[in-house]
Order: sequence, then C-alpha cells, then structure tokens
Amino acid sequence: MSLSDDLSKMVSPGQSGSDVRALNTPEGWRPRLEVDSNGGFLVSTARSVGDLPDAKDLLQDFDLDPSQWLVTSVRRSRWQRYDGEWLEAARVSLVPARAVSNDLAQDLEDLMKSLSKWRPSARQKPRGGSLSSLFCVGDTQYGKDAGDGTNGTVRRMGEALNASVFRFNELVKTGRDIGEIVLPQLGDCIEGSTSQKGGVLGRSDLSVTQQVRIGRRVLLNWVKTFAPLTESLVVPCVPGNHDEPHRIVLTDPVDSWQIEVVSAVQDACAENPALAHVQFRYPERDSLSLAMDLSGAMIGFVHGHQARDLPKWWEGQATGRTPVGSCDVLISAHFHHYKVSQVGPRLWVQTPAMDGGSPWFRNTRGLESPTGIVSLVVGEDYDPRRDLVVLAGENR
Repeated sequence: MSLSDDLSKMVSPGQSGSDVRALNTPEGWRPRLEVDSNGGFLVSTARSVGDLPDAKDLLQDFDLDPSQWLVTSVRRSRWQRYDGEWLEAARVSLVPARAVSNDLAQDLEDLMKSLSKWRPSARQKPRGGSLSSLFCVGDTQYGKDAGDGTNGTVRRMGEALNASVFRFNELVKTGRDIGEIVLPQLGDCIEGSTSQKGGVLGRSDLSVTQQVRIGRRVLLNWVKTFAPLTESLVVPCVPGNHDEPHRIVLTDPVDSWQIEVVSAVQDACAENPALAHVQFRYPERDSLSLAMDLSGAMIGFVHGHQARDLPKWWEGQATGRTPVGSCDVLISAHFHHYKVSQVGPRLWVQTPAMDGGSPWFRNTRGLESPTGIVSLVVGEDYDPRRDLVVLAGENR
C-alpha cells in the first residue's frame, strides 16, 4: 500500500455518500443486436461513464468483425444507477463494410479506365502566364434533399462549370496574363452521415457511397474541362465537417470523404499522360488548413468549421506564425453565404454554398442565401479584389 493510500484512509471519516433511489436502465438501452445482410444496429452493455470503449471493441462484444462492418452513426445515453454511479451505453448503426468498399473500389476502377482513354481536343492550346485564376467550390453536400435535392446541386455544378469556362476566356480576352487555373475544393462535398449525430440520414436522397461517387465524377468533369486550357491545373483540398467518416473516436482530420473524392480523381489522372500537369494538394497531418503560393501570392484555404469568428481565428494563426497565418488571402466555406471582408491589408473571402438550401435556417431565421462559386485572380502584387465575382448565383 502506497503512502497516498494511507493518507486517503487517514483523511476520510469513513463511509460517505448518500443513498439514491434506484433508477431502471432505459428500455431502449438494454444490450441487443439486430443486423442482417443490409445492416442494422447494436446496443452496447452499460459501462461506467468514461469506460465506454471505441466502436471496434463494441463490435467485438457481439462477435462482429470490425473489418466487416462500417459504423454510420452512434447515439449515447447516460443514467444514474441505484448507488449513484453514472452509466452510459451506445446505440451503433452499421452497414456491411465489404459492400461499401467494393462499391467504391469498383467505381474508382471504372473512373480510371474511362479517363485512361481521354484525350484533350487538338484545337485547344494550353496557356502559360504570371497569374492564377481560381474557381472556388464549397458545400455541394451531395445527398442533401433540401430544396431541389441532389439533382439541383448537380445541375448547378454543371452551370457553374460553363460559367467558369466563360469567365476564364473572358479574363484572357481582357488581357489577364493567366497561366494557372486553380479549383479549390473547400469541404462538405457530401451530406455524409455524421452531422447532427447521424440525424442527416433522415433527409438524404442518396447513400454515402452514391454521394462520394457523384463527388468524384463531377470533379473529374471539371478537371477534364480545364486541363486543356492551361499548363498548370491545381486542385487544393481541405476537409469539412459533413465529410467526416465518423465521430466515434478522434482521428486525423484529413481522414475525410472530401479528401477521398479528390485523391481518387488524382489516382485516375495519374493513368493518363495528358493530365500530368494536374497537381493535387492536401493539408498535412493533423491540419484543417492549407496555404499555397499561387503565382507569388500566398493563399489560404479552410472549410471554416474550426471557428465561429474566422477573422479572429486568422489573427491567432498569424500570431502563431502558422502557414495559413502568413497568407494574403483566406478562402473559406461552411457558412453558406457570400461575404468579403478586408482584414487590414489582407482579404477574407467566404464562398456561398451550392446545395439546395436549409429549411431549418429558413424556419428559424426566415432567410436563404443565393448559391454560387467564387472566382478571383491572384498573383504577386496583383490586387485580388480586381476580378472578384460570384458565378452561377441562384436565388432560392
């Protein structure tokens, strides 16, 4: 027995603590398992608060192989036992992981096969130049059924692509020396399954695998369209909150469906020499932000869910001398509306969403924000406000 144990006994007057009335375990939280070939759920055994294991151990409690099942949502409950101890349990929703992984793998294989045969038009000549033209996309949230649903979002993305190409040609005709095209992917490309503790699944018009598939194919279409127009096509990518694969345990934030969508397109592009000039960039480990030197200007990318007040957050990043803190322009998404703010000599650009809207926000605030993507031109000593516009804007 250690000195600390002796001291505890000496300090304690004896048995302590009040008796409490016994509380029954909630009916909905009695341990059980209900799964079939399409999925199901389990309810864990009750454990002391803080002792509830991760999803892997919960699955093993029911002799389920964690490699064979994908967790789509987790709901927790707490209650007080007769002796005053607090207990907790979890209800875990599951789908077969093999079906999910096979589906995604097959889709990637199909993408790579189709892209390996693609060739740019001989009539198009790629450009070089001293400036970068950005077309920033955020919050497509494929799978969200609000407004006109995923069909509407895909339609808007097609219109945005046409508008972006028109804008690029317009800029070139007016004398902008553009040599690089940048397609930032700013997070929340899919509706996902984790937001609102899995509640978004009740308002989704696609499964998660279908959402990811659409994200891949839409981005691939943008890459194939812009690649012949430039000598350098760059696709920066940052993760959002809707594209988190789970929230059961803490993971590296780059463990993201948004990252997977972009990296799958990168793998497909690697199969075609005509796309060797397409570059992809991601945040480093344990980072939610990305800073890039684009034609001599430092541009920062974030989804925006890491802070309620992004300019204040950006000030902190500058104080901490992080890469994004040294940027001339910060581009974010997440807040679903367009906003531009001067932060001293720097510029913060908040991009609108491209999804079908938010009934919850409309019901609570009475407002809806127009859709759109943000286009701007950046370069060394070039004012980013000069060519700043919103494309494919659509009032809801």
